[in-house]
Amino acid sequence: MTKNFAGLSVIFFLAFVSIASARSSPPRPPGGEDVLVGHISHVEGQLLRYVSEENDWVATVKDAPFGLDDALYSDEDSKAEFLIPNDTWIRTGGSTQIQLIALKRDVTEADMASGIARFYNRSAKGVIKVTTEYGYVIADRETTFDLYVGDESLEVVTLNGRVDFVHAGNQKRYDVISGSSIVADGNQVTSNEANVDVVWDDWNVERDRLWRKWQETAGDSGRYLPKTLRDEAYVLEENGRWEEVRYEGATRRFWRPTSISAEWSPFTAGRWTDYHGDNTWIPDEQFGYVTHHYGNWIYTGNLWYWAPPVAEVRVGSGPFLAVGLGWYPGRVGWIHTGAEIGWVPLAWNERYYSHRRWGSRNTVINTTNININIGNYRYLDRAIVVNRDRLYSSRNYRDSRLANISRETITRDYRAAAIVDDRVLDNYKTIRERHNFGNIEVERKPHEVVRDRIQHNEKLSRQARKVSSSAFLQNVRKSKPGRLDRDVSITQPKVGNKLVGLGEVSNPKSASNFHQKALKNATRQIQPVHVATVQGREKQGPTIRPEKRAKKEQSAGPGKNEQNGGPGDKPRGQKSHKEKEGHK
Repeated sequence: MTKNFAGLSVIFFLAFVSIASARSSPPRPPGGEDVLVGHISHVEGQLLRYVSEENDWVATVKDAPFGLDDALYSDEDSKAEFLIPNDTWIRTGGSTQIQLIALKRDVTEADMASGIARFYNRSAKGVIKVTTEYGYVIADRETTFDLYVGDESLEVVTLNGRVDFVHAGNQKRYDVISGSSIVADGNQVTSNEANVDVVWDDWNVERDRLWRKWQETAGDSGRYLPKTLRDEAYVLEENGRWEEVRYEGATRRFWRPTSISAEWSPFTAGRWTDYHGDNTWIPDEQFGYVTHHYGNWIYTGNLWYWAPPVAEVRVGSGPFLAVGLGWYPGRVGWIHTGAEIGWVPLAWNERYYSHRRWGSRNTVINTTNININIGNYRYLDRAIVVNRDRLYSSRNYRDSRLANISRETITRDYRAAAIVDDRVLDNYKTIRERHNFGNIEVERKPHEVVRDRIQHNEKLSRQARKVSSSAFLQNVRKSKPGRLDRDVSITQPKVGNKLVGLGEVSNPKSASNFHQKALKNATRQIQPVHVATVQGREKQGPTIRPEKRAKKEQSAGPGKNEQNGGPGDKPRGQKSHKEKEGHK
């Protein structure tokens, strides 16, 4: 009873927060949705992000955001995983160029110019659309598919469910059911033996195994987090605990980090970067992403607690109200002098300013001429202050923050600012390091032919703001069915890695001589993918369909259906007859 009461008190507290903030927030965008932003949950090797303001590339890192208009390019040995809070997972391999064109609750649209990727549509009603030079793929709910995009052809391999491929040349639709594959170039479409690259698939199998382990131990966090964030529950379980806290006249349930030092405070272990014009926090702590971009930090009893966001609540017998689920770059207020700059974690009812409209509780501004009473910040005595030249060069501010700066000193000597710009830092526009996600040296960058595709996609992105899953599916149904040409032979996808030396970025394409390699090497027949679900989340796939599960269990025999995969999966790694004969 106590736990239930405490949990409800958090809900009503956050409902009040949202109602109070809504009075000063800008109108919600069409459809009443907050801006969705995914993030990089795992990265191996070097993954580069295009910075349009500088026409340049920077190395990105784990827990960096991945949202609308973002374009990434990976080196030959890179692998990365992205979580989107609409039940979309994306994983990419080497030499992959990917860009998000549209992102909504029911739509994930990406452009993939090259490389290899695995897409998981785990939603109950959402749609994934992936455009390529050769056509586009539409994946309805509970589907998983691999996409191999080469310089002269592509291959679509469906692991679960069914996807549709619409060819760019003839505009006809081709069904790719579970366990099948098609190959296409600019003129033709044919079928192919359904197999996957062994190294790529093994890596995905291991990532799936880790996620099943994490999701099955979601604990209290799996119940207290909103559905769209429950994939992050294991992080909170491993790094803190939920406690009942007396706050503003009521007992509430907040999360407290326990894997930190006594002097820790939010927005200290990590760094700031300029992300689409707004200073965005890139955390170092394992729990840092979800707690610094959602919900709110609260200081009470000489400890920092985190209050989670809530998607919707019922107040008495009244209607559901949308409250506080938005993503924020970093809810802080800015303070500065000529030589120093600092930030103050905002209390739940304090206004957050930004250039872009993110969540429903921020105020979009076009000018910095805003009067802010610096003395009104509740946590002003918890401010983090550094020398101005450390703002975009530090990876961790705990060692570089200035000590013994009192509230009285700040109130007397500092000024408040809504955002950071050239009024706060007079050389702001010339600080190229402000776009960095880490102090990582980039020795090779994509050739400018990669940028050409990105700029083309940016025009499409502006046109894609009003897309919907129903419109995508309707357009696919209108496409005439195509017939596979089984008599043609299409070159298997090969890709040239377009990373070149810094002095070769603008060389003529013919002089660059991109070295091509096959996207598949050693192969094996595909197996269905099973992804565990977090407690409290309704069934969201992708899962094995009942008829396929029964068939595979019969063929596997007793005791063989739980090796490496989810219950009922055929053992991963079992070789096909061709692979046993040395087929590559």
